[in-house]
Amino acid sequence: MNTLAIESSTESCSVALQTGDQVLERWVVQPQGHAKTILPWAGELLAEAGLSYAQLDRLVVARGPGGFTSLRIGLAIVQGLALAHDLPVHPVSSLETLAESADPDRNHPRLLALFDARMGEVYAAWYEQSAAARSRIGDEQLCAPDALTFPDELPWFAVGPGVTSFRDTLRSSVGDRLQLPDTDEETIWPLASALLRLADMVPAVAGHEITPTYLRDQVTG
Repeated sequence: MNTLAIESSTESCSVALQTGDQVLERWVVQPQGHAKTILPWAGELLAEAGLSYAQLDRLVVARGPGGFTSLRIGLAIVQGLALAHDLPVHPVSSLETLAESADPDRNHPRLLALFDARMGEVYAAWYEQSAAARSRIGDEQLCAPDALTFPDELPWFAVGPGVTSFRDTLRSSVGDRLQLPDTDEETIWPLASALLRLADMVPAVAGHEITPTYLRDQVTG
């Protein structure tokens, strides 16, 4: 199966193509420029694999939450490709994509995925690993970092750009219950290659049925 995935929820932007067992990917962290990057990268990956858009079987996209402008760019491009080439789309949570990017081998039993939501808030989701799969506990959240409510008393490992933005606040408000990466150089971003691994967990929809998840009425880039 030939699958093209696009992730544009944050300052990070990535495009990945899977053909059989082969995965090709482009990735960069850039506050702007997603609109000028995604389609050229998709064309490069298809050319490298010797494929055309007509030979794709499906698309995968991060549905949010995330930065309004960057998220909308990725969704609009995927919607256009889906409608032009009659392709099904698997819309995957951006926070779950972050958790998968941070821990593809499932070594952390408990993960807190965090994006910087601007306005002094974070997008957050708690994930617990069982023998069968990683599953989210509760709903995806939008809140101040010091207002996070822990699902239980056990320690959790926090990942994502929200950690970088609010490291001091998180450390002072929750202490040792939340384990943080040692430095900001270890910031984990959501990757399109993780979307590929999560695609089968989400039912496909038609291009015109893609629904973004913003979590706030007042959206910002």
